[in-house]
Amino acid sequence: MVRGPAAVLAALLGLVAAQAYVLVAPQLPVITPVDTSIFVACSCGIVAVFVCVAVVSPVSDVPPLLWLVALGGALLVAALNVAGLGAAATPIEAITYSAAGGVFALGLLAPSLALALPVFVAAIDVVSTFAGGPSEVLANAGQTRLGDPLSLELPDWGTGLPAGRLGISDAVFAGVFLVYARRFGLRPWATAVAMAVASIGAVALKVGLDHAIPVLPLLAAAYFLVNADRLPALLRAASEG
Repeated sequence: MVRGPAAVLAALLGLVAAQAYVLVAPQLPVITPVDTSIFVACSCGIVAVFVCVAVVSPVSDVPPLLWLVALGGALLVAALNVAGLGAAATPIEAITYSAAGGVFALGLLAPSLALALPVFVAAIDVVSTFAGGPSEVLANAGQTRLGDPLSLELPDWGTGLPAGRLGISDAVFAGVFLVYARRFGLRPWATAVAMAVASIGAVALKVGLDHAIPVLPLLAAAYFLVNADRLPALLRAASEG
């Protein structure tokens, strides 16, 4: 695992790349057909989002710094929303919401919750989505609102419109899962990658089935699957504690 100055440099380069992508995306060539455009643009946007979300894991080692990121980020999100920057604000929103999730996780730091909470929020998301509630993932290109701080816009290529979005809850609980993974001896970096892949899978399902797809169950599944061999130890810790 990369640590020290090299890890800080890698994180900074990742954040710069994520911000550069959301700024450049409107200038990239338009892709046809529309379904392909949505899949490609949303997938690239999701990678940018999870690069930002992954930063929460090491920052959680210093709780006051995590609080500072969450509170400072909230002020930035408010300012960016007033400015109406749309998808350009997505990296800051991703960091802020996942940092808030990290703060929540540190306040409820128990092995039993690291096992039960993902299942609980996944079940709630399934019920909400299939009972007719709004799915926060991936609408059709251009149909989400610009400058909405309650969602993370994924910019379309060449149109200046959103290809889709992720909801606050997705970013918040991604932060929760990553902090649990780091604190309980799981694989935080692999978890971040797995959750990004799961979110891209949600894009493919949404485009292919033309139906609202809840993301949190897929994030929870990724969290458990990539750490499957380490869950028995977590179960023992939960039973002992």
